[in-house]
Amino acid sequence: MIVDFQHHYVPIDLAKKKGLYSEKVLFASDGTVPSLTMHSKLYDPEAQLKDMDEAGVDVSVLSCLLGWSAPLEECQLINERLAEVQRKYPGRFVGLAQAPVLEGKPALDELDRAVRKLGLPGVTITSQVHGLPLDSAKLGDFYAKVSELDVPIFVHPAMVPKGYDLVKDYDLARIIGREMDLALATTRIIAGGILERFPNLKFIIGHFGGGIAAVKDRLVAKAYRFGTLKRPFDDYFNMLYFDLSGFEGGLTALRCALLGIKPEQLVFATDYPQDFTGVSTDTGRGMAALREYIAAVKNLDLGEEVKSGILGKTAAKLLRLDKK
Repeated sequence: MIVDFQHHYVPIDLAKKKGLYSEKVLFASDGTVPSLTMHSKLYDPEAQLKDMDEAGVDVSVLSCLLGWSAPLEECQLINERLAEVQRKYPGRFVGLAQAPVLEGKPALDELDRAVRKLGLPGVTITSQVHGLPLDSAKLGDFYAKVSELDVPIFVHPAMVPKGYDLVKDYDLARIIGREMDLALATTRIIAGGILERFPNLKFIIGHFGGGIAAVKDRLVAKAYRFGTLKRPFDDYFNMLYFDLSGFEGGLTALRCALLGIKPEQLVFATDYPQDFTGVSTDTGRGMAALREYIAAVKNLDLGEEVKSGILGKTAAKLLRLDKK
């Protein structure tokens, strides 16, 4: 079974409400900085299913590009639409709950409703939440709720990371700023003691953690400087999961990840339909490239059970799809 852990869907009625619906490619911005690319395939689960079938993807895990900064009412709509897609296409799509997690009890109640009543098997946030790092004390109630629900947290890059003045030009905020922010978020989860306080939390960090394997040796060697760790850095790092998206099937990124991340902590992902379709990059070669990416994982010099875990079994276990 092939599970794509990072696959995006936008309810068409929400896109129209926000003035972002277009049959053609539409670029949205946060002030003067580009933030996201909208296009017709984001709203069309039937078209997505055709691509999944062509690529050989069995299950896609849906998150909504407009949900991470949405108010409560819009998150409620998103969660309901994700649940509808999940029901309409059983075994093909599952959704991740979204809520404005800094807004107290109403937001946490929405996560509870989305998981317990709507049946969404996980939640999602970004690598920073309105400029706050993921170890912020203001996220404590959110982590407590997710621990209670016992579902995984998918960490997507912040759409426009804050605090990086030097990435405002050349669309660098999306190109490299997001990856820097993911690596920093991963490190802060560990340094900030989140996994000590909430040891049953299961984080899945997008984009190989922003390519964090490339600097992991330095983190291991220098982590004593945090002044917070009760155990070796690797003990905490190995509690985290990382997805294979963000580099459009780039094998350099995959090989680098395997040098620093246990393969048992990796889950397959694509960032579809933003990647592989040619919408957000000029290298998109369609579903043929996505099939090649799956084949590259299958051809890794790893045990068959380990490769099956990367491609789907680990994600299925995290989301409890293997129980359904």
